[in-house]
Amino acid sequence: MAQRIVSNLRKNLENQARRFLLKHYGGIGENKTKAADKIHSTTTLRKHVIDIAKAAEAMGVKRLKHITPDMAQHYLNQRKEFNIAQGTLNNERNYLERVVFYKDRTKKLSSPIATQRQKKALKDTNRAYTKEQIDLIKKHQFPHNRFATELAYISGLRAQELLTIQRINEATVSPHRIWRDDRFVGLSGVKYIVCGKNGLYREVIFPKEMAEKLEQHRLDEPRTVYDNGAKIQQFYNIAGGHNFSESFSSASKRVLGWSLGAHGLRFSYAQHRIDNGITDMTYLDIKSIISQELGHFRPDITERYLKP
Repeated sequence: MAQRIVSNLRKNLENQARRFLLKHYGGIGENKTKAADKIHSTTTLRKHVIDIAKAAEAMGVKRLKHITPDMAQHYLNQRKEFNIAQGTLNNERNYLERVVFYKDRTKKLSSPIATQRQKKALKDTNRAYTKEQIDLIKKHQFPHNRFATELAYISGLRAQELLTIQRINEATVSPHRIWRDDRFVGLSGVKYIVCGKNGLYREVIFPKEMAEKLEQHRLDEPRTVYDNGAKIQQFYNIAGGHNFSESFSSASKRVLGWSLGAHGLRFSYAQHRIDNGITDMTYLDIKSIISQELGHFRPDITERYLKP
């Protein structure tokens, strides 16, 4: 697995951030409703650690405890000038609030607002790849990455979810969710289970020929892999996670001159689903179905995936 190249100072700050977050916000495995202010997944913890360390290094501090609220606010105000998406700015504000206000969690930093130019650029961007674009990208990928692209494109998988694919009899969907019975309406194939954000287990469906090809990559014994700090038991010898995401973006830039990221494959799936195979339903029902198929359970987020 490719390693991130970081300075010794960054490594030290990341270690500090990990210890700090586990001490004050560690909640992995705990009930979310009873510990809403805690960090519940290793993926979320990893993201916090990296971004907090990056911010601390940019502020010129060697210890997290040296970051003051004024320093954090100044950093955020500077960040909004670098064409940063509003969602990213909000996340960075939340991370820094956890550092500087951990003793009084009622206090908040001011939320930086992305410029209107940034907002318009993001609003006008359709992150979905067309089938023709995907076909071009696949021609410039090695076979293992090409197959991962095909799986993500036809099922809406996240990059890391590719590493978590299991047979339907090897895992169960998360029982704390109310699942629609009409998921995958208009689709046919073989169902599998994947584990997504916040540990949500859900079903996905692959066309029969893709499922047969997947089974050719079945491991004799599951193996343990690590991706962005997450420990994953992998059942199939296929590409996924950070390495696949980086490879996909690189191939896209070589072929098209730009990249929407591997996450753009989820946009493609959502838009293909709404244009094909779901009929005689209200738009709200269609959006709810696609939301669950993507592992969102939030139709308002799915709206962004559906509209170019």
